[in-house]
Amino acid sequence: MLKILCLTLSSLLFFVLPASGTETFGYISASTINIGDDIQTIAAKRLLPKKSVAVDRELISEFSYRTPVKTLVSGWFMHHEGGYWDLPIPPPARSWPPAPAIDPFFISIHLTGTFLPIVFSDNNIEYLRKHSPIGARDLFTLNELQKRGIPSYFSGCLTLTLENKCRTRNNLIYLVDLDQETVDYIKSRTSSPVVVLTHGRALLGLLTVEHRLKYAEFLLNLYRKCKCVVTTRLHAAMPCLAFETPMFMVSSNRRGSMDSRFIGLIEHTWHGSKEELLNGEIDYDFDYPPENPKTYLPIRENLIKNVTEWVQRNK
Repeated sequence: MLKILCLTLSSLLFFVLPASGTETFGYISASTINIGDDIQTIAAKRLLPKKSVAVDRELISEFSYRTPVKTLVSGWFMHHEGGYWDLPIPPPARSWPPAPAIDPFFISIHLTGTFLPIVFSDNNIEYLRKHSPIGARDLFTLNELQKRGIPSYFSGCLTLTLENKCRTRNNLIYLVDLDQETVDYIKSRTSSPVVVLTHGRALLGLLTVEHRLKYAEFLLNLYRKCKCVVTTRLHAAMPCLAFETPMFMVSSNRRGSMDSRFIGLIEHTWHGSKEELLNGEIDYDFDYPPENPKTYLPIRENLIKNVTEWVQRNK
């Protein structure tokens, strides 16, 4: 009986522990009310080996695993105690740096302004330097990193690496997170069917990672096949560039204002403010939308190259 028990335990250990000479890879997952976070997760996962593990962004400092995890750390950072928090669980007391079990590869990250005092404390600056160069998703983040002497570069957004295998398009125009005034204006300017969508749903915070990713894939498949997308959402706009789906990005409500997350990315889209659009200052034909600019292509190629080479080095 004892011999059988020992054999059983040995068998379990065989299946639990990774084979010698292999590495475990990880990606950032989310539990927010914004499906755009999951769209970024999909972009990261497709560049990594199968069976890579999910690392919850909001609990990144508490992550544990049986072996070190080579983690592609990308996306927006970050919710934290005392800052913006929209999840059904309490925020962690400490949200940075990532846990010791994470061996990070930083690419396509945005550091939100409220998070800067945490991520740029003396100890955390040294942590970023240790794991540099840091790939910044936008020029705002790049500037904040370089002001503090952290080796870094503009990487762009990982969602630019998504693919579109659809060969035909339907006649639908998707309006993603536009206000009613803008929706009404666009409807008055097109004879095509218009569908209103959102990336933000309170229900998302209650779903599992698996179900969130399925919903994100559903939205991406809509964008792959449609005639045009008009959006305020970065992670509707960037996938549409990758899909070669004609798109227009409403950059802000007022002329001259801009979300810092867009700087370095929105330049590769047809874009303008709500004010300019409604005043007729922007000539965008929603019935016959123009092809997107192609200037994002070198950014896409570099993202794929950098991640692929990192994976190969660490296999």
